[in-house]
Amino acid sequence: MLLNVINLEVNDVDVKAGTRDAIIYTILGLLATVAIIAIVTNVLVITGGGEVSIQQKEEDTITLTGSAKIYVAPDMFTVTLGVETFAKTATDAAKENAKMMSDVISTLNAMGLADDEVSTSMYNIYPVYDEKGVDVIGFRVINMLTVTTNKLDIAEKIIDESIEAGANRIYSLNFYLSEQKAKQIKLELVESAVEDARAKADALLGPLGLKIIRVKTASIVEWYEPIYRVEYLTPTKGSAIVPGVTPVSVSVQVTYVIGPQT
Repeated sequence: MLLNVINLEVNDVDVKAGTRDAIIYTILGLLATVAIIAIVTNVLVITGGGEVSIQQKEEDTITLTGSAKIYVAPDMFTVTLGVETFAKTATDAAKENAKMMSDVISTLNAMGLADDEVSTSMYNIYPVYDEKGVDVIGFRVINMLTVTTNKLDIAEKIIDESIEAGANRIYSLNFYLSEQKAKQIKLELVESAVEDARAKADALLGPLGLKIIRVKTASIVEWYEPIYRVEYLTPTKGSAIVPGVTPVSVSVQVTYVIGPQT
């Protein structure tokens, strides 16, 4: 088979027997050397047709997940205020609503809120029917205004003075992290999560007589940034508004190439 691999047709070569044997033994020695090197470093495969191919040995790996968490005070505040009015005609309901909402906006501006911190999020007019659902008895207007600001120190003031100015609905109140701060914290947590994965790998492999050779792959699995949210249907002046802290966590997945300790 080996003679076929090197395509050596010794019968067709006019050489002396001693010379022919020397050539054969030399070639066999070279092939044996190649085979030993291949077995040590990789895998030697000889197919039925006599062809020789070398395949890479599969690496031993281990995959672990690392995580990190921190509690951070939010730096953003958003609240959706509403003015709801009712009148027998749509015009009267809209006029009354416009006046009340104008007073609310003026109050917010007086607190130092900029135009880009206050925006209309919904405006709706719809008829109201009697109990039988047949006759229209009036019209209801709902005007919703969203305030988004980093001025957390006046969060309670925004709520209280908006109620005094005419806001009679608070649909949501949220504390959260700004995009810039959230990104900064998450990137810091990635490093801690990677260190956590490495510590777990070392703790697991050490007693088994193994060690990390190198990192094969690494990826961020997920990061979590919850929003503290409070829902109100009927606002109450003087309610305590406390931002508190919010947990931010990051998880990474790292695959290590491992080998025996030396």
